[in-house]
Amino acid sequence: MKWSRWALAVAAPLAVAGCNGIGQAMNAHNDQLARAAGKEFTVEEAASLLAANPQIEPTPDMVRAVADRWVDYVLLATALAEDTALNVLDLDKLVEGPREQATIGRLMEQVVSRADTSYTDAELQQAWNTQGPGVEVRARHILLQFPGDATPAQRDSVRRAVEAIRAQAAGGADFAALAQQHGQDGTKERGGDLGYFGKGQMVPAFENAVFAMQPGQISPVVETPFGYHVIKLEDRRTRPIGDDAPQFRQFLAQRAQQEAMQAYVDSLEKAAGVEVRPGATDQVRELARQPGTSLRGRAASRKLVTWKGGDLTTGELLTRMQSVEPEQVRPFAEAPDSSVTQMLKSVTTRELLLAEAQRRKIGLSKAEADTLQTQARSGLRELVQVTGLGARRIPKGAAGNQMIEGQVRELLQQAVTGQRPLPPLGVLGQQLRGIYGHNVNESVFQRVIDKVKSIRALQPQAPQLPQGMPQGGVPQGPPQQGQPQQAPQPAPAPQGQAQPQTPPAEQSAPQ
Repeated sequence: MKWSRWALAVAAPLAVAGCNGIGQAMNAHNDQLARAAGKEFTVEEAASLLAANPQIEPTPDMVRAVADRWVDYVLLATALAEDTALNVLDLDKLVEGPREQATIGRLMEQVVSRADTSYTDAELQQAWNTQGPGVEVRARHILLQFPGDATPAQRDSVRRAVEAIRAQAAGGADFAALAQQHGQDGTKERGGDLGYFGKGQMVPAFENAVFAMQPGQISPVVETPFGYHVIKLEDRRTRPIGDDAPQFRQFLAQRAQQEAMQAYVDSLEKAAGVEVRPGATDQVRELARQPGTSLRGRAASRKLVTWKGGDLTTGELLTRMQSVEPEQVRPFAEAPDSSVTQMLKSVTTRELLLAEAQRRKIGLSKAEADTLQTQARSGLRELVQVTGLGARRIPKGAAGNQMIEGQVRELLQQAVTGQRPLPPLGVLGQQLRGIYGHNVNESVFQRVIDKVKSIRALQPQAPQLPQGMPQGGVPQGPPQQGQPQQAPQPAPAPQGQAQPQTPPAEQSAPQ
């Protein structure tokens, strides 16, 4: 089943929107997992759904995902039962995210238009010779390793040994023989020979050292996560640009645009004096642990980020967090300071760009804004069509509750068993929650998990099913620090030119 761009956009977190909280107290019987618009989702029902696919591990996050998806689609079906045109929705708020992103894109077009993205044939050839994927080197190295828990004294001892080996190599000793005698990795037997390799195939410290050398040179001691290295560059070669010229020219132009965008964002941040306040990362992690909390007074006005003419408070960030699915927020509860800080800066950058666009009077015309709303309505109709929620006439009020619960139960069964995508509704879902109200009872999550296990224990061995809930059902965790690409070993030739990074205005963060 193919979903159009706008159907997916409607069913995804688009922008900042208010909501009535995700984790409100559950004033209901202890067998209720969720409640929405007068309808109930019980522990027994949730457990039966999850037990149907043995490939799904019952975890609190998965229980939360199923409960949230049930709330989303029960509320959508309820709204459709009352008015198939969904006039209850505020389309202006629904398209706020795409409108702001289009505005930022228009601002960035002006910035990029000033960037020099043209290259003469000579400049293109020079860039290919120095930066292109066709640049390859052949090197030998001698690696002395140290354990991960090595003490400073142990590391110093290894480094002194490497320095002594380097002195011999620099004095004219046969490098290959030294590698065979002292090397501690798989290249030892062939005299430390790594063969030819290009950029992006070795860890950064090793790559930076070797590509800065000329054939015949011996490097200083280089430290990587694998130990201490001494490197000798044997050869450098460049394959002809040939048919790669158009693609490489496009890559350089895109990179120049990216660099212009980043330089512009950096200048805005510097001029604004952006500062992440002390303790902000701890406060963000606390909010991520309890995204459904309610903040008032001083608790809501604590400043996380400040800049000239503005700030980001805990209350404002909480509103943003509550406008997206919990599985997108919860990873920040355990994320390192660097990841939390990057998220805060990304949110701040968006505010600075929007303010700058407003100052320059950059925005969408009424006709363009109307087009966004028309596309959003089209996306809503497609969402209704592909889910089948509008296929039957459902009575309004309590009379239709049983039919709605049955429809949503069938959708969830198909999602859990991997038969259909069932994405979170994002801002659409939050609007519906604000209109009709909802509760998710976290206190019974463990009961659902225990019930799933007891049901499966009584079932015969079932055939494997596809991994269910593919559209955002399982949190993927916070962004991690970059890992070394590989230990210095012979590597295959590069398979293509890397693409430029995403423009700063499009980086992921609670919008």
